[in-house]
Amino acid sequence: MKKWISVLLSMIMVLSLAACGNSGDSSADSSAESGSNAESGSGESTGDGEKIVVWTLANDLKQFAERYTEETGREVEVVVFDSADYSTKIMQTLGTKSTDVDIFVGEPQMLPNFFEAGFCADLSELEEEVSTQLVDYTYEAGKDEDGVLRAVSYQATPGSVIYRCDLAEEVFGTDDPEEIGKKFSSFDTIVETAAELHDKGYTIFGDTGALRWFSNSTSPWVKDGEIIVDQDRLDYFDAAVELYQKEYVAFAPEWSAAWYASMAGPLPMNAGWDALEDVDASNPETQVFSYVMPSWGALIVRDNAADNKGKFGVCSGVCSFFGGGTFLTVSEYSEHRDAAVDFIRYCTLNDDTAQWWLEASDGDVVSSKAVLESNKDYQNPSFNNQHTYEFYAAELEKVDYSLITGYDDTCKEAFGAAIVSVQEGKQSKEDALKEFYTVVTTQYPELSIPDDAPVK
Repeated sequence: MKKWISVLLSMIMVLSLAACGNSGDSSADSSAESGSNAESGSGESTGDGEKIVVWTLANDLKQFAERYTEETGREVEVVVFDSADYSTKIMQTLGTKSTDVDIFVGEPQMLPNFFEAGFCADLSELEEEVSTQLVDYTYEAGKDEDGVLRAVSYQATPGSVIYRCDLAEEVFGTDDPEEIGKKFSSFDTIVETAAELHDKGYTIFGDTGALRWFSNSTSPWVKDGEIIVDQDRLDYFDAAVELYQKEYVAFAPEWSAAWYASMAGPLPMNAGWDALEDVDASNPETQVFSYVMPSWGALIVRDNAADNKGKFGVCSGVCSFFGGGTFLTVSEYSEHRDAAVDFIRYCTLNDDTAQWWLEASDGDVVSSKAVLESNKDYQNPSFNNQHTYEFYAAELEKVDYSLITGYDDTCKEAFGAAIVSVQEGKQSKEDALKEFYTVVTTQYPELSIPDDAPVK
């Protein structure tokens, strides 16, 4: 289904920093110096030694470029942009058919808009390798609506519930991932699990926003032009309200100071977005049991766990999901197409590169199925020596990309706003759902509300 370019212009980029790595500034940063011509990452000569320019949201590709230049002698200049400026910069620059950039990146939610704008070159020459070597959903996400491959990712970003093993032993008598996964297997079960934790003085999540990752558990948000709010989404709605109103969460929103601090130990309830030193000292303390995030979230937990490092595990939840990830595409206006394709091949289809990045990143999940398989026995010391790559590879097999639509971000945001209005007592559930439908159909007039919708 066609998406409008205007959507891209109005996009508010969230989670890009976490999903793709650490952001840098928006100035050009040449990541490697020119060298002598050498063999390319694909084992073929790439020609005249021309420099290629890469625009990205994160610093990861600087490391890829440095290694690529060391091995091939080809110069790569990597320019890192702040996430808030990135989409507009792409639209403004490539809208004039500029040749200043050879490769640019996008997260999955951006790609359909970039494809429709005509900015992404046809990469069909890589399709056989991508379809067989890389994780299935990344192949699907990289194709346009006509099935033409236009973007390739070196990452896969499967989801999980990340939980405290020590607290699991105390409350549930086990920290086994399969057993803990059962306690997150449905929205009703999550509420029951939260009640058990609450009785011991713990909170299940930092805030109820953690549940949003499971909002594609059974149905796409839009099917045959109709907005879908099925029973599973109503269960999600009710669970989020109950967790909030019964104070089963810590009221430490994702990305807040309190949320980060919760990974290392106790924190005061109701910290919100305040700095911890500004929180009322009389607030009771709690410990957060779990976090729902894609695999890059495990790196955030690890890096903020302090003395709790090694006390976490990962398990499945209501459904398998993915979020974020860096996809590389060649600009349709690049004057160095062959060299750009060679760099993408090196970053995404070279198993030696994938193994190097898995180790260099200290935990990123790569898109190479062979490399994930070869690391399935790796015991992660930050996660209770669990075989995390084996776990994430299994989760990736269960991701259903057919549930993803170009309307997802708008639907999720509007549904989340409806939940918040009920949590805070500002609206009834019926009125909040009506407003949800109004918001979505106002932005997308071509969508309709089905006859069996929970409200009309």
